[in-house]
Amino acid sequence: MTNRGRGFRALVCSCLVLVLVLALQASAGSGAGHLSPVALKHGLLCIHSHEGSWRDRGAPYYGGLQMDARFERSWGHEFVRMWGHANRWPAAVQLVVAMRAYFHRGFDPWPNTARACGLR
Repeated sequence: MTNRGRGFRALVCSCLVLVLVLALQASAGSGAGHLSPVALKHGLLCIHSHEGSWRDRGAPYYGGLQMDARFERSWGHEFVRMWGHANRWPAAVQLVVAMRAYFHRGFDPWPNTARACGLR
């Protein structure tokens, strides 16, 4: 990847994280039963600690939060088009996609690790 490509990727990730933080702060108090943005980030990082590497490419689950292809398409379709499977996404983007899913499905995609992290 060229320096220009890396710079663009870093810019996209920074923008996504900023937008996500602002959106989560705006909605943190409005969702019944939803964690605060900081608690959600810590919860997902705990789940990651029990899952694979951010670069895990072992099919059928990819990336640090072990997303399957259906999960990737459902919650991160634009990143699938841009980079392919989650193992090729920056960690911040994997977290953004997991947070999107969380606000619709809770921790259901990670039942065992969420339990191990005290999130269920």
